[in-house]
Amino acid sequence: MMLAMVVLATPGSASCADRIVSLVPSVTETLFALGVGNEVVGVSSYDDYPPDVQRLPRVGSFLTPNLEAIAALRPTIVMGRGISSNQRALHALGSLGYETLMIEDDSLAQIEQSIRTIGTRMGRSPQAAAIIASIEANVNDVRTRVRAYPERRTLMLVGHQPIVAVGTGTYLDDLLKIARADNIADEAAQQWPQLSIEYIVAMRPEVIIDGQMGSDPRSPSQFWNTYPTIPAVTNHRVVGYPEDPTLHPGPRVGATLEMLAKLVHPEAWTPAR
Repeated sequence: MMLAMVVLATPGSASCADRIVSLVPSVTETLFALGVGNEVVGVSSYDDYPPDVQRLPRVGSFLTPNLEAIAALRPTIVMGRGISSNQRALHALGSLGYETLMIEDDSLAQIEQSIRTIGTRMGRSPQAAAIIASIEANVNDVRTRVRAYPERRTLMLVGHQPIVAVGTGTYLDDLLKIARADNIADEAAQQWPQLSIEYIVAMRPEVIIDGQMGSDPRSPSQFWNTYPTIPAVTNHRVVGYPEDPTLHPGPRVGATLEMLAKLVHPEAWTPAR
């Protein structure tokens, strides 16, 4: 399966400064991590990291890019994420003569490939390799730490109204598997399944990682306290997580993996006595 796609409408040159418009937060973060953040002239409506992006013009999103706003920035290249629902917009960008580079980030392998692809285009292949090596170091460390522990039934949520879980075919599901979490939402065979509370109660998750609770793992949850038969509730294993960087499939994915692994198997980080 192709992990990244490059469409060239007007050849760019990595040897001189580009004017880059990024339509995806993870692409923006990758560009800054590669050391070419000064060449980014426009970002998506959802960009929030690094802090320097706050000063940059907004040009919509990878789903609904604002073509007029993009054209006004005179980019040499537009980078984003290519999916079936935004092909018309991407074709319009190409017809206007812009070089476009589209990546995929639905898995850990795709995230690493996207960093490699962007690094190659920007003439920053060594920097991209270093970022990927750092991610792999996190992966290897987590695998080593949790290897001796059994898989733990886990539910990870991104929303409550409706209840939306992390499902199969996402990079977060990849990270949960590396952390030896048995994702109870995988049975739905969807990337972001909507689950009923009856299903969750029946599946008896041992850990619930709930984005609605924020980043404080001690945050009380009156919602979950009404379901005391769930082992995660009984054993006080309902925890929150910060949206940033957890929901950003970019260079910090290794740190996200370590954070999730500590929530699933905190004992793997407990110093031996």
